[in-house]
Amino acid sequence: MWSSKIRCSIEYKKILYDYWDTFLNFIYPRNIYCIICNISIDNDEKYSLCSKCRASLQFIEGKICIKCGKPLDEEYLLDKCHQCINSEYFYTNAISCMEYDDISKKIIYDLKYSKKRYISYHMAEIMRDIFAKSDIKDIDLIVPVPLHRQKERERTFNQSYLIGKYLGKMTDIDIDVTSLIRVKNTMTQNRLSREERIENLKDAFKVIRDDNIKDKNILLIDDVFTTGATVNECSRVLVEKGAGEVYVLTFATGRNV
Repeated sequence: MWSSKIRCSIEYKKILYDYWDTFLNFIYPRNIYCIICNISIDNDEKYSLCSKCRASLQFIEGKICIKCGKPLDEEYLLDKCHQCINSEYFYTNAISCMEYDDISKKIIYDLKYSKKRYISYHMAEIMRDIFAKSDIKDIDLIVPVPLHRQKERERTFNQSYLIGKYLGKMTDIDIDVTSLIRVKNTMTQNRLSREERIENLKDAFKVIRDDNIKDKNILLIDDVFTTGATVNECSRVLVEKGAGEVYVLTFATGRNV
């Protein structure tokens, strides 16, 4: 009964999201202004970015950690970063689009805290293109990292859901927003150490629809990969409830080396 009520509440909210986004897209058409510097652009500019801002983004290229997807210096001799060598992960591997710096941070913060929801569409465009170039294949479901219901009420939306919704439409992959929920309202992670983040996220997520994820290969979506604690805890509960492979796709990530 409890799970059924939660699913109905989640599905109702997503319907409201869709109606609201349709309204916003009508009022604020895409590709009129650069999403970073806000200057007027031609409507065929890629990702709704002016050429200068697009060139300033640090897309991840070259050598990366084969587990977490973080960029590595070319002279680094190993194929895993030092954190992944000494850690256990429940996801198969992770990839990100660009390095987390002042510019990519502005895109993310404008979406999350300035409530510029239309940015999620262009983030999804970038993530779609990076995903298409990756070795990740045969994905059955897209699962956004969930917010706790209290935090979602405060923010009025879940940025990972918005990104995942558009990514699902662009890739023709089903999105699942009812199977994985956040049951613990954790403290903000950005000032915690890696060990504190892991402890903070302990038992924070729960799978309430085992049948929907059983034996499914899942693409877990989030905006930022920092230490990987959040996506690893999500992956753990998904795998323990019967999911197949869990892969992670995020918009931005930092460096470990």
